[in-house]
Amino acid sequence: MNSSMDNAVLQWRLPEHDQANLGDGVSRPKPGQRTKMYRVSVRFVNARPMTAILLAPSKRDALKYAKNRWPGAACEVVGLANAV
Repeated sequence: MNSSMDNAVLQWRLPEHDQANLGDGVSRPKPGQRTKMYRVSVRFVNARPMTAILLAPSKRDALKYAKNRWPGAACEVVGLANAV
């Protein structure tokens, strides 16, 4: 390594398609919207599946929110989550 590389700042960059798309109405409901709790199965490549509980107005929106949060994963809405 030469002396010009000593002060170099290297930045880790992920491909754009792997980055989460976050925001109201994109990865979570808009404030004040009536929602239900949905159980979503999220499967990553070479990793164990994860179960997430998301607030969403509909099953279709729950799937959309999951796909926007974890774009590289296979997402499936399992059903409504039981309230505790």
